[in-house]
Amino acid sequence: MFVPTYLLKSRHGLFYFRWPLPKQLHPRGKAETIKLSLQTRDPQKALRLSRSLIQIGEQLNDYGLAYGMRYDELHGLLKQHFRELLDKVRNEIDIQGRLNEKTRQEYEQRLAQTEHEIADDKPLSFQTDYQTLLAGFMAQYKVPFSHADEQYKWLERDFKKAVRSFLRAALDHDASYEQFDLSAPTGSTSISATNVKPEPPPVTRREPISAGITIEELAKRFIMERKRGGNWVETTVSGKEEYLGLLTELFGANRDIATLTQQDVTIVKDTLFALPKHRHKKQATIGKPLAEVITMTNLPRLSVPSINKYLQTYNDFFGYAHQHGHIKQNLFAAVAIKQNRQRLQAKTREGFTPEQVRTILEAIVDGGPVHARKPHQKWGPLIGLYTGARLNEIAQIDLADIKQEDGIWYFDLNDEGDEKKLKTLSSKRRVPVHNDLIALGLLEYVQTLRMRGGSKLFHDLSTSVEHGRGRAIGRWFNETLLPSLGIKTKLLVFHSLRHTVVTKLVNAQVDGPLIKALVGHSQQGVTYQSYFGGHTLTLLNEAIQKLDYSLPAQKLDTAHRD
Repeated sequence: MFVPTYLLKSRHGLFYFRWPLPKQLHPRGKAETIKLSLQTRDPQKALRLSRSLIQIGEQLNDYGLAYGMRYDELHGLLKQHFRELLDKVRNEIDIQGRLNEKTRQEYEQRLAQTEHEIADDKPLSFQTDYQTLLAGFMAQYKVPFSHADEQYKWLERDFKKAVRSFLRAALDHDASYEQFDLSAPTGSTSISATNVKPEPPPVTRREPISAGITIEELAKRFIMERKRGGNWVETTVSGKEEYLGLLTELFGANRDIATLTQQDVTIVKDTLFALPKHRHKKQATIGKPLAEVITMTNLPRLSVPSINKYLQTYNDFFGYAHQHGHIKQNLFAAVAIKQNRQRLQAKTREGFTPEQVRTILEAIVDGGPVHARKPHQKWGPLIGLYTGARLNEIAQIDLADIKQEDGIWYFDLNDEGDEKKLKTLSSKRRVPVHNDLIALGLLEYVQTLRMRGGSKLFHDLSTSVEHGRGRAIGRWFNETLLPSLGIKTKLLVFHSLRHTVVTKLVNAQVDGPLIKALVGHSQQGVTYQSYFGGHTLTLLNEAIQKLDYSLPAQKLDTAHRD
């Protein structure tokens, strides 16, 4: 049995617990270890006892360090925090291109406003509440000050200055792409290259490759850092674990990552081409070794987009390995399977036509007793048609997620609570409730559920590990409603409602960043948007109300009465 490093055995076979005490908390400034006998020889019991001790030790360390924090230490935390944010924004600009005009103006306006707020000693006026920003910073770095502490006063003052530095640096990095310095290097001459052999480039000193580390061990570190940094949601983590686990299966648990070659990249690609779909879920392949499943016939194989997801993960992973000095080069840089764009686009889902939308609305609103007998069959598609939200985002809505602020009702789409998941970080968002949904009686239905003591908008939906809570809505919509209305095709499914919303908003001339904010697409400046609050609820509401399916007023009145 594996025994963690914080558990050790004494000469008599008893387990004892050890915990490092930071030197900042030691009376004489020494790093020391606390040791405590657990009075048991049973490793399982020792593990159980140690879990509680770990929590106590972490709390003691955190609180002790927090209340003993010096000004320079807090200043250093702020620098670290905003440097990481800045690195993310710079990386977005380097990969996606310069900030668009609207985002650049937001940065500039925010910088000017921050300057005034520093000068006038006022709190930051971001859409996200200033105290919420501070609370988020303190929670991330485990510095539980109270408002009465001197450290909190330092934080309130210097946080604004750190924001100002962040905004200036982000704009400066964007502006650095404005000019192209084409002048020759200093000291160059006009001597013809045909007469003089050019000097070799100066040799830059590189840090030596670190001591060997296995693919498996580095993958664990890579995933842990991404999780702690909040870069991946849980569904993404499980996918990355599967992708990186394939490398260990291919090359062995003890394979040093530095020993991989270009030939191994070819082996990976060949394996992906032979790999069956949903290998760890299908009865024919679950639990079977890799060497066996790739030789099986008559099984559907991974699609090219799925293969490219694997390869992109390996590109990120080997880039991480190179950045940390474990390998000399990223073998998977720019490795991908090229696709024919026209053929790819031909296979994507399509949106509903205006006539098809009216047919769906008439069936659900007018023909409810015939077509939509259950609440989720009525409200699921309606919310999809008026928000563009994904199926599982709709199915997992809690009653507490339907909120009001400044007179605007909105859906708070989040992953807070049991069995709630989001596809990406940008999926966490606020979407105002469309006036048509209110007129159709959504808020009255919500109030009825609350009076009954309910917690879920759709309490009768079960959760599927593979498909989430939305499986029942999706199957009914795709396999029952659409065929009964005579508008079912391979490209028309519940997800087509999302395509319909995006198309309608584009045709209504809503700005691209606003559309992405409403439907939860990642976008340029996502680091800035997600951290500092993004678009105001008023702006989002103005945009969502531009969805117009021309539902007659009498239909809305009738539906409301029903």
